Amino acid sequence: MKSLKMRIYVLCFFFLLWKPQTALSSCPSDLDGSGWVEVDDVLSLLSDFGCDLDCGGADLNEDGVVNVIDVLIALGEFGQNCQSSTPSVWANATFDVLFEDNVVFGLGLSHDGWGGPTLDTVSLELDVYLPDNQQASRPAMMIVHGGGFFGGSNEQQSLVNLSYEYASRGWVVFSINYRLAGQRGSVPNAWLNALNLIPAGQNTDQVLAMYPANRDAKAALRWIASHANQYDIDVNHISVLGGSAGAFISVALGSCEAEDYTGELSVIQDPTLESTNMSQEVQVATVLNFWGGRASVDVLTALDGVSRFDVNDAPLMIVHGTNDATVNYSEALSLNATYLANGNMCTLHTIQGGGHGIWSANVDGLPLWSVGFDFMVQHQGLTIEP
Repeated sequence: MKSLKMRIYVLCFFFLLWKPQTALSSCPSDLDGSGWVEVDDVLSLLSDFGCDLDCGGADLNEDGVVNVIDVLIALGEFGQNCQSSTPSVWANATFDVLFEDNVVFGLGLSHDGWGGPTLDTVSLELDVYLPDNQQASRPAMMIVHGGGFFGGSNEQQSLVNLSYEYASRGWVVFSINYRLAGQRGSVPNAWLNALNLIPAGQNTDQVLAMYPANRDAKAALRWIASHANQYDIDVNHISVLGGSAGAFISVALGSCEAEDYTGELSVIQDPTLESTNMSQEVQVATVLNFWGGRASVDVLTALDGVSRFDVNDAPLMIVHGTNDATVNYSEALSLNATYLANGNMCTLHTIQGGGHGIWSANVDGLPLWSVGFDFMVQHQGLTIEP
């Protein structure tokens, strides 16, 4: 037995020499809960070697038996710090920002009229703002532009400014574009068949454009999660920020189900879905809603009678002006009431006399990016560096 222990110690020593001692979000090999994968963990695993019934934590890959694969998993994690850690952000603009323009995150269809013949396949693109640092685990933000689903783009100067504010403080920022009403994206039959339910005066094109816009935003979010290793992103710390129509989309991203705005169409009906990382799981950590509303969520409930707002919704920050003539301030009050009724975190910042798209506004003397900074830090437990 002493000889076996000595061999294990020597083997583990050499693994420790070359394995990077970084923190892992989960270490199944940390059998004693010490926060590190050490020799005692490997020896404990070997004591259960060959077990094929009720093996407990020693069955690291949960295949019903403790065998060589489990030992290799333990050796692969040997020397790792398993104590969870949160990404850092910086109070001051600290890093230069690297820019990647027009990165394709998926494809979508454009039609000759809603539900009509396919005219074109559209490349869906986003811009990336990277902090020039060496952090191994960084928070991410996805920014969604406004424009009433008819116009707008990620080149809007206020959104570019926001991207630099956050990226220079440690966030990896992805600012997306999505299909607009004029491109007549793919829409499920259920939406087309429900047009008679649209209230009088409501723009039909705007309502239908919500579907491809939300579908594309969800595709972008899945793309970001699927490229987490490339951009050194912690997928547990992805925020979404939107203004106006982008805020309607952002609210949906924080509260809708995984199949919403994805599963209503099959890949036969819309082959471009295969380009959108449909199997990728991702959950939004916080939502920053600037003068938006809840219609992207409520339309789904109107179609199937199932409420999407529930106790699992991401913490929500709302900034809205009382004199907003485009999206009525009542939208903010309604969202806030719904979140609080469900026991979810929601912070409403009311700008008295404020209108729509007031990116230069302050809240208690702080610029809007700073208010969002504080909200994300608080509700994600991010570490602030000076």
